[in-house]
Amino acid sequence: MRKIIFSIAVLAIFSFSGNTQTDLKTIQEIQTVLTYYLDGGTNGDSVMFSKAFVPDGQMRYMRNDTVMNVVLKDFMARMRNTGIKQDRKTKIENIQVFGNAASAKLTIEYPTFYFHDIMSLLKTKDGWKIAGKIFYREDKTK
Repeated sequence: MRKIIFSIAVLAIFSFSGNTQTDLKTIQEIQTVLTYYLDGGTNGDSVMFSKAFVPDGQMRYMRNDTVMNVVLKDFMARMRNTGIKQDRKTKIENIQVFGNAASAKLTIEYPTFYFHDIMSLLKTKDGWKIAGKIFYREDKTK
């Protein structure tokens, strides 16, 4: 059953990609990398988490009207291999592919807030990797 739901989700992502030239294999490769990021974070698995990124990528976000910049290598270093499962739900909202570049929108839901991640990916000699990340934290309304 889970395999059927996964296949439907992949096809839905593929249909919303906006690029009919993208093949299903490419979407699945990108989804695998995004799953390393999501599942690694959810399960406290720093090894899996780190497989998703190019080390010299960048993460940017806003704090008090200031653009903050973090090297993804530093972001990965903060991820400890605790094995402690986080109380959160994750979803890959969409994937768009343009040759060897792609973007993806992810949502991570915690009990009191959401993270909305927008990922930039590149196809490297080692396969697809997240090269950049921006995000927004949205508090849940009561």
